[in-house]
Amino acid sequence: MIGLLKKDLYVADKTGRLLLVLALAFSMVPSLRSFGCTYAMMLALMIPLNAIAYDERCKWDRYAAMLPYRPEQLVWSKYLLAYLFTLLGGTIIVVSAAIQRADWRETLEMAALLAGSMLFVTALGLPALYRFGAEKGRYVMILVMGVGIGAALGVMGLFDGQLKLPDLPLPAALLLLAVLAAGATYVSFRVSVRFYRKRQNGAYT
Repeated sequence: MIGLLKKDLYVADKTGRLLLVLALAFSMVPSLRSFGCTYAMMLALMIPLNAIAYDERCKWDRYAAMLPYRPEQLVWSKYLLAYLFTLLGGTIIVVSAAIQRADWRETLEMAALLAGSMLFVTALGLPALYRFGAEKGRYVMILVMGVGIGAALGVMGLFDGQLKLPDLPLPAALLLLAVLAAGATYVSFRVSVRFYRKRQNGAYT
């Protein structure tokens, strides 16, 4: 598993470093801080997407079939890559807040919200990439994300002023978010493995 993660990190080396520097630069500009924080979290999705696209171009799956790795390990390495860059994105947010002496509670809430959102986006996006491939999968992922965001905004507008959600304390809200993210990740991982096996058997060619 460590070898697979190293391979993906080597592939993402130059692109990852450039994106991290840009995210940190955006986060350091006060007027662009929110954009920089969001951009930092988007690394969690962009890097594994590029890694899967690279694997497709160089026919990595054919070579991986001869290695002592199970499909679960090959797929999970991409999830670990996304989580690693999610952690790096959160670190950028905290570092920029420390340098600018921003409010720590607001910073941690923003980092937790963006990290939780990216966990759900990753859980949604990776199965689409394994099912449709990197090129078609990214369009399907964008479409599904757009529909989901639109539906969420529509529901919020429909129940605005009528539906009262419980005011949970921050630790309870974070715990609930973690439980939901863990459940979504488990379902996403099993679906991704199923799609990966089928693609290996030529079902989507």
